[in-house]
Amino acid sequence: MPLGEKDCLASYKVLVVGETSVGKTALINNLVGREFRESMVPTIGVDFVKKIFEVDGALIQLVIWDTAGQERFRSITKYQYRGVQGIVLVYDVTNIASFSHLTYWITSIQYEVAHCHSGRGRYEPIPIILCGNKCDMDEKRRVKASKGYRLAEKEMAFEFFETSAKTGTNVFPSFQRLAYHVTDIHNPKLMKSYHPYMIRCYDDTETTDEARDHVKPKRTTTKKDKIVPKEGKKCVKWKKSFCCGCFR
Repeated sequence: MPLGEKDCLASYKVLVVGETSVGKTALINNLVGREFRESMVPTIGVDFVKKIFEVDGALIQLVIWDTAGQERFRSITKYQYRGVQGIVLVYDVTNIASFSHLTYWITSIQYEVAHCHSGRGRYEPIPIILCGNKCDMDEKRRVKASKGYRLAEKEMAFEFFETSAKTGTNVFPSFQRLAYHVTDIHNPKLMKSYHPYMIRCYDDTETTDEARDHVKPKRTTTKKDKIVPKEGKKCVKWKKSFCCGCFR
């Protein structure tokens, strides 16, 4: 039986942002198994899809918002920053302008996120995954991978990937790593590494024999374990007087 939303332990809002025609929609389509198309109509406004990931033993759902890169739609994008918990920032390795404009997007992200969280108390960092898309078009490359790595390090992006929406290169891993970082920030207790001896069963009626073998039974207290001497008597073990009893 396929897993659904009800099986997920948490759901997070994620934005995919960047200049127009860098392949944001194509990346999302590849992630959810849609067919790749060479020519696509630019995204108007915003749209979203849902994708489930396994993160260190927990099922996590990302609600991935696809945003328009055109200038006239950026006010809509600003509205979508509310409640965002992760960001995929995309540029085109064959378009140097899309890489140069990343400074605008990074500044915009920092401003909008800070504005959305102002006056709300505790601030949680927003993990950013930087993606250099269209890496399959190496003959038309204008931005080296080393520049992407340096920018990610300079702007403290959590990770950097070169992706291809056409071939699927690093598409799933980039979103998988974002799901990991978001969970690690917001709900680390859901992760198996937080509880190294925890056994998580999504269906309580189908607990395996192997899982039962690893469950340590509770120790029950018997009359022999419990010593309750009378008031004024001395405990034989500790040679002290107790009025409320002692336990070994």
